[in-house]
This record gives sequence, C-alpha cells and structure tokens, in this order.
Amino acid sequence: MAYTWDVFLLAAIFGFLYGFLLQKADFCFVASIRDWISVKDTRILNGVLVLIATALLGWGLMLTLGIKSVSDIWTVPLGGANLLGGILFGIGMTIAGGCGSGTLYRCGMGYVQFWIVLFFAIAGNLLFALLYDPWGRDALKPLTIAENGYTLFAWPLPYYVLPAAIVILMLAIVIYRFGISGLLSGIKSALTDWEGSPLKQSHWDIRLVAFLIGVVATIQFALMSNVSITGPETRIGAVALAQLLGDDFVFNNTYLNALFAEFPRIGLGPEETLVVFLVIGSFAASLLSGSFKLRIPRASRMPFAIGGGLLMGISSRIAPGCNIANVITGIGGLSISSVLVLIGMIIGIVIVVAFVFKMPLMLFQRSDTFQD
Repeated sequence: MAYTWDVFLLAAIFGFLYGFLLQKADFCFVASIRDWISVKDTRILNGVLVLIATALLGWGLMLTLGIKSVSDIWTVPLGGANLLGGILFGIGMTIAGGCGSGTLYRCGMGYVQFWIVLFFAIAGNLLFALLYDPWGRDALKPLTIAENGYTLFAWPLPYYVLPAAIVILMLAIVIYRFGISGLLSGIKSALTDWEGSPLKQSHWDIRLVAFLIGVVATIQFALMSNVSITGPETRIGAVALAQLLGDDFVFNNTYLNALFAEFPRIGLGPEETLVVFLVIGSFAASLLSGSFKLRIPRASRMPFAIGGGLLMGISSRIAPGCNIANVITGIGGLSISSVLVLIGMIIGIVIVVAFVFKMPLMLFQRSDTFQD
C-alpha cells in the first residue's frame, strides 16, 4: 500500500495536536492511578475518565453515521496475554516514571530521562520481536481465548446505545457525588480556566484537554486510522535495524515482517510520522509556555529508566498496545481485550506503588519533580 502525501500531512497534524495537548495538561495515565493511590489526587484521573467518555461517544457516533464500521475497530486476540501484558506494562511505566504517551511528550519538554526510557522501550519492542518466533508465539498461544478479539459493538443493538448508557452512568455517579451544581461548576471551571494567552499558559484544565484529545482521536479514526503509539515505535525500531543490518534481517523476522505487511517497503509510514510529530507538538507547547528546559537526570534514576523502558517495550507487544491505544482506541471501540489490559495496568501500578517502593518515594511524586 503506497501512502500519499496528504495522509502524512494528516498524521503530522494529529501528532502535533496530541503532543501539544498532552503537554499542556501534564497528561499521563500512570500518574492518574499513582497520584490517586498515593496522595488521593484525582486531577489526572478525572481527565482519563473524560477522555474515555469522549472516545466512547466519538466511536459510537462514527459507527452510527456509517463513517466507520465494526470491522474498522481495533481488536486484538482476547485472552490472558491482555491481562499479563497490562500488569507488566503497569509495572514498567511506574518504574520508568511515565506511560507511553507521557514518555513522548516529556521527550519534547527536554527530559533526557525519557529519551532513555523511549530508547529502551523500543529496544524492548525489538527484543520481543526477536524472541517471538517461536518462543513468544508458543508461550502466548495457550492464553488466547478469541483469536480475532471481541467488541461489544458486535452486539445486535444500535451503535449509540452502549456508549450512551455508559456515559449516562458516569454522569449519574458524578451527580450523586457532587450534585448537579457540582457537575455544572466543573464544566464551567474547565472552560474558563484561563490566564492571559492560552498558548503561553503553562497548564490547561485537564478535563478540557481530555475532551479535546478525544475529539481529535475521533476525527483521526474517521479520516485516517485508530491512534496507537507502541506499534509505530516498533516499526521505527525495525527501520533502524534495517539501516544497520539490512532489509533482509527485518523481512526474515516473523513479527517484524508482519508489521510492514501493508507497506510498499521497510520505511516510516503515517503512524510513525504521528509519533514523531507528537514530540514536536510537545516541544512547541513547552517553548510557548516557557517550560522547555534540557533536564539531565540523576544517575540514580537510570536503572529505573532502562529497566522500566525495557519492560514497557516487551509488555506492550504482549498486551498488546500501551495506555493510549487501549484507553482511546480500545475502550472507545468497546474492545474486551482493552478492558483486560487496563485492569492489568492498574494492578501493575498498584503493585509497584504500594508494595515495591513503599509509597511515596521521590520517583512517584508528581511529574513536576522531574524539573531538576
């Protein structure tokens, strides 16, 4: 499949918008659960819930309007690998200090630590690919329940019914806890939290940012593809391997060869362009707000960056997918496998925060502790 220039342009725009928005809200999935567990801070968790609600409504709308069909929904093999991969990814991203998307936008802000995390996450992707045939494949096959995955949109119901029911339930819980006045106050606060120029403002309300990310992801789903990060990162790593060891090395690897099945050759496609421009978007946002700074990590953080990155890379291939793919694309598409992955990620975060590092430690404090 040969891609035209307009698809790459779309991918660049989407990636830039994701990076810009993620940076403006300091949006990181691991922080949403970690902060809630350790200090009862629900700021980022509220954003994740708004993102989930927006994605559900967005995917339901695209299907209802006939712009997309159930066959376009991202579904992966359903089974124990989803839960296992999620747990390992949750452990890895908590150790590393950032999730898949959090790592990328912090790269754009000048955090050298997260460039190291990204490098070793890609190395972990490639390590899994090298071990996949036959060891990885044979180990994961017994865990599979449904080879093609499963989406609740396959139920014989109008497409808007389940998304609307879930979102109405979420709203009912909010109203029960905070009242209608609290709900309206939260919406007003999200829309009016401005100080001077929005572009120069350091932080935007995370609920507004989550909604905007969900809208951008829905438009991407309609015009281009489902949003993903770790799959494209694996292809980026494979392209680097091809430059070092030749194209045949990639073609002869069962896992990597499959990643380029729709490509005319080994090279970067639109999704890889999106990942690159996500970092650029974060860089632009941090420059505008004056928050960009080259930050050299302490030596004590390096084992966490390396080990956490490797585990994130390997587990994102087991699950498969990272937080972005499973929260937006997976949950938005009512994919059962993504529900299992997210449950696993939460378990992994809890394991590390509550039992491994005996919360709270410096590594698990809010992300602004990485400013030094």
